[in-house]
Amino acid sequence: MKIGLALENFVPPGNNVDLQKIIKMAKTAENFGFESIWTWDHLLLGSKKVYPIIEPITVLSYISAFTSKIKLGTIYVLPLRPPLVTAKLVSSLNYISGNRLMLTLVAGWYEREFKAVGINFEKRGKILGDYVTILRRLLNESDVNGKLANMTFEHVNIEPKAENVKIFIGAYLENPIKRAARLSDGWMAYYYKEDDFIEGLKIIKRHSMGKTLENSDMVPFYIGEEGRQKVYEFTKTYMDLPNWSKCSVESGIYGTKKDILDRIESYRKAGVSRLVLIPAFYEIEQIEKLGSIINEIKD
Repeated sequence: MKIGLALENFVPPGNNVDLQKIIKMAKTAENFGFESIWTWDHLLLGSKKVYPIIEPITVLSYISAFTSKIKLGTIYVLPLRPPLVTAKLVSSLNYISGNRLMLTLVAGWYEREFKAVGINFEKRGKILGDYVTILRRLLNESDVNGKLANMTFEHVNIEPKAENVKIFIGAYLENPIKRAARLSDGWMAYYYKEDDFIEGLKIIKRHSMGKTLENSDMVPFYIGEEGRQKVYEFTKTYMDLPNWSKCSVESGIYGTKKDILDRIESYRKAGVSRLVLIPAFYEIEQIEKLGSIINEIKD
């Protein structure tokens, strides 16, 4: 099982994103042998109480200059941007970083963002599906032609190409998981417990048309006796878990070293091929402790 790490490119209201801390987190993850690092995406987050957030492609471009091996992943709300713009950004970052980029594309949930860019919020699922298809063509083909909504593609060719970029779809409802099975290279879950992840994999298997797909789950962690409390407080401060989904704070990994090892193994047995861990409150010391545990698993 591959282990990834989520980075703090957004912070609670009243704070500022600490770029030097992000770089330290990324370099620490690379030094300890994490497979990947991941950033979050929003154009807007909060109204009266604004959550500062650095655009993910931008921050990964910055990180790429300080790292050399670790894969660079991001959650990306694809319907908010024209697919040609996304393709150019993706192609550029992938080239700059030495072909290290991975994408998890999502439909989005924050209606204010969609209103601000003039995209129909109610149709975001269909838009995601349409955009994924054309994005893949733009990243791989040399002569793209066709129409999509009000966009016309006439002999469109983006260079450099980005054929190696894996495109995952993030989803935590049955129909979006079906979309991931049909259109992507893999499914990414969020705050999913093991049993719920297994059910999601069953949906993937039924609708993947025989393709072998990767999968990922993103869950919080904290090493220490106060781990459960830290995970709960962190989730309340940073995250918004949809109450209509299977996302649950009980997906968190916390406790002693043995507790951490046992829970990681539990996710592996559930079929998780990539576990992206979110450090509660993004403490560097926690990343170092987790890195030591990961190296022990490898040994």
